Amino acid sequence: MDLEEFLSENGIPPSPQHDHSPHPPGLPPASSAAPSVMDLSSRASAPIHPGIPSPNCMQSPIRPGQLLPANRNTPSPIDPDTIQVPVGYEPDPADLALSSIPGQEMFDPRKRKFSEEELKPQPMIKKARKVFIPDDLKDDKYWARRRKNNMAAKRSRDARRLKENQIAIRASFLEKENSALRQEVADLRKELGKCKNILAKYEARHGPL
Repeated sequence: MDLEEFLSENGIPPSPQHDHSPHPPGLPPASSAAPSVMDLSSRASAPIHPGIPSPNCMQSPIRPGQLLPANRNTPSPIDPDTIQVPVGYEPDPADLALSSIPGQEMFDPRKRKFSEEELKPQPMIKKARKVFIPDDLKDDKYWARRRKNNMAAKRSRDARRLKENQIAIRASFLEKENSALRQEVADLRKELGKCKNILAKYEARHGPL
């Protein structure tokens, strides 16, 4: 008895038959096996063109003499004149008034700078020997000349005294600033010593940088 007749007599539906017909000509046979995960990952990591390196590869470090990138955060140079040193110095207002020109801005010892010519020692000037002039020769021209000379001498004394007062206040401020800077240098040297010790310990364990 045939198998299909036996199944039909017992009420059992026949099993579906597999199509063993060959593929039509011109169509490639479908691949039954899907690509594995390893194949996909290797294909994704492989470069498309053999001449172009993969972007995942690590870049080589910058060698000496090689130009640095333009976007590197390089600190800009600092103008020494713009540095403000915290100094606890408050001059006497009366001394500032004696060091300032009336009607002009108050003298500031933090900003005023003197040139080398201004700080040179001034020679001692001997006064001219007085010449006795009789009263009958003291006319109006004589008295006008005397008043003019006296005004010029007074302006010269006031200007010299003003400069001396300014130099004295400026020197006092610089003494305070020098002391503050020395303390700051001492603190920075102490901090630098700590950094050197840390670097020496690192190089002893991991080698030079």
